[in-house]
Amino acid sequence: MIDPIYFLTLCKKNGFSTFYGVPDSTLKHFCTAATEDTDLQHTICVNEGAAIGAAIGYHLATAAIPIVYMQNSGLGNAINPLTSLVAKEVYSIPMLLVVGWRGEPGVKDEPQHAFQGIITPTMLDNLQIEHAVIDKDSDIEAELQKAGAFFKDNNRPYALLVKKGTFTTFESKTGDCKEYPLSRQQAIECIVRHQTAANVIVSTTGMASRELFHIRKENNIPNGTDFLTVGGMGHASSIALGVAANAPEKKVICLDGDGACLMHLGSLATIGSSGIQNMLHIVINNGEHGSTGGQPTVSRKVDLCAIAKACGYSKAVRVEDKETLAEHLSQAQGLCFVEVMTNNHKSPQIGRPTNTPLENKKMFMENF
Repeated sequence: MIDPIYFLTLCKKNGFSTFYGVPDSTLKHFCTAATEDTDLQHTICVNEGAAIGAAIGYHLATAAIPIVYMQNSGLGNAINPLTSLVAKEVYSIPMLLVVGWRGEPGVKDEPQHAFQGIITPTMLDNLQIEHAVIDKDSDIEAELQKAGAFFKDNNRPYALLVKKGTFTTFESKTGDCKEYPLSRQQAIECIVRHQTAANVIVSTTGMASRELFHIRKENNIPNGTDFLTVGGMGHASSIALGVAANAPEKKVICLDGDGACLMHLGSLATIGSSGIQNMLHIVINNGEHGSTGGQPTVSRKVDLCAIAKACGYSKAVRVEDKETLAEHLSQAQGLCFVEVMTNNHKSPQIGRPTNTPLENKKMFMENF
């Protein structure tokens, strides 16, 4: 396996010292090591397209070649700037893409990654991005030298497609961020216990959906009112909007995360100007990308409630304890936004949802 510190050292040795990206669980040890390497210029971006944009700006200002990292599902967010800006037929921008290969054929993974895993190499081929597949046995120094040689003759992207299990473990040395009393799981338990028969829940991808499913299973509470958005990070709020606008008799709870909310923050403007009055948008803010190793988001540096109010939500509040959360859950009327500040405690007993996505969809649709 490849030591992520060694990999970063080789990146710098070969002239790659500026990183932009969105954390990925396949790359989580590399991402965490990059976050804590003070010799790097490293920016965690809200989505992969934005990372490509920042990398373009870096190259324009320095003529140097940046690294952009992402999960392979993030290629969807990156396609527009890759094709309309980066391509050799347009601005011809060189950059090294480091792409985690979730859903690799023949490797057990979650259902949301299955199709993306199959088509990832073809996507890179269709984008005319030359790439090398990296695994635990790869000669990473030779691969980076190969990439460097490619950029001597080409002003366009080159990709390293990284298999699961490539990197050794890197544990964060910055310590935990547990300054708030509530954990995400405790917040979700409070939400579930205050749910009425008229409520349905649309939950975001990652640990929020896993914990929601776990809480219902452990307490023998039916889960048919939940739509678990197991993929498509950042789109749960738009799904909730679509449900709320077409089922006005329901109270729709969107269970969102801070990283997911930031990924497609513009959706708040669409929701706020939609005129719906039956949606409660809850953002659980633990200040990190919890499913990919705990890399920080910028959510603790921005005022999400002020943004929601400016976008047209009728009410936006920040809560830090179970009692205040319960109070606002009971009183929520119209289009409301609740930001729940939590610590980053994670229960090790949380498994994956046992329902398939199709089973989840069928049960959820039976509510309407």
